[in-house]
Amino acid sequence: MSRAALLAIACLLAGCADRIAAAQPPALDAVRTDAPGRTPALQRPAAVAPFFAALARTEREGAVARVTHLGDSSIGLDDFPNRLRAVYQRRHGDAGVGFVLLQPHTRSYANRGVWLRPGPEWELCFIIRRCARDGHYGLGGVTVSSRGGARTVVAPREGRSISRAELWYAAHPRGGRIGLRFGPGRSVELPTRADALEDRWHTLTREAGEHPVQVTAEGGGLARAYGVVLENEGPGVVWDTLSMIGAFTHRLLEHDEAHFAAQLAHRAPDLVVLSYGGNDLRRVVGGIVDEDGLADETARLLERVRRAVPDAGCLLIGINDHELSGPVEVEPEHVRAVVRAQRRATERAGCAYYDVVEAMGGPGSFEGWRRRGLASSDGKHLAPRGRAIIADRLVAAMDHASGQ
Repeated sequence: MSRAALLAIACLLAGCADRIAAAQPPALDAVRTDAPGRTPALQRPAAVAPFFAALARTEREGAVARVTHLGDSSIGLDDFPNRLRAVYQRRHGDAGVGFVLLQPHTRSYANRGVWLRPGPEWELCFIIRRCARDGHYGLGGVTVSSRGGARTVVAPREGRSISRAELWYAAHPRGGRIGLRFGPGRSVELPTRADALEDRWHTLTREAGEHPVQVTAEGGGLARAYGVVLENEGPGVVWDTLSMIGAFTHRLLEHDEAHFAAQLAHRAPDLVVLSYGGNDLRRVVGGIVDEDGLADETARLLERVRRAVPDAGCLLIGINDHELSGPVEVEPEHVRAVVRAQRRATERAGCAYYDVVEAMGGPGSFEGWRRRGLASSDGKHLAPRGRAIIADRLVAAMDHASGQ
């Protein structure tokens, strides 16, 4: 068994909050030295110990390690999470593509492991629009509904194998029927009428293969669904990408808390990763929220995660450096305020923190990254190559935290 596995298991059994940090190698070498910046260490690395233990189980028992990654446009198009997913699946095995929405909320939503073909389209409710009075948005912040005729096909990209398709949906007093088909010969029609609103799940299994999944609204009332989870038997890693483009941190508090907790608990992740804050910069610049307020909002969200899945690891990936947030000009002092707020929130909630601004070289580094083609001309997003560099540096920091 690897040193990382032994370290994580020992720490979990002994309850040692500082064992991982104490056992770290003496130095953390920078990766991708052709790019500016450095590779900072994780803060509070013991908070990701459950993920290291799950990786050890994949090696020892052939288990599946699950990561649920929630974020704003910093994880849009699945660039950044897909880089992380590829690294861990190459090391430990590919256990599937994870959670997939049934309809994109914007053009920037993607899961790189599947082809997503919605249509005829569902009626979509996205959490940033605050359109669900009951607060039931599903794990991905999106609920879709139809009185009949809507359809989505989710097809694994070439080489991706799945053996289990799980539909996440809602039952309610006006519920209709939902059809679920998993490749040839595996299908079911699910009634969704209930006395009160409740979350439900249904799973179909078959031999592993590149099987498409189809979800349809069959009529008889209002069908309402959240997404599908596609996995195989493992061993390996599943890394969910649940991007919510344009979301402020506090928008996640729009979830009904019991519903959010049930959704996250059912997914049973070994690590929850959050990537928010870039959109909050414009609120900081405009004086809508100050550092204390943002720290409190972020901590409240992290604390909800901790209550929902207390045995999971918790990691907040900080904002990247910005020159703009939306149309609003951002100064280094505003970036520093958000970074301080995120650091304080993770300390309060007991989560790990990775400082992307420091990894880039500090506030004001965006221009240098843009000149090298590593950041976008929009003044706020990293380019695909830049995201890959930050992902590689995060992996190095994770390895450092585990003692590898």
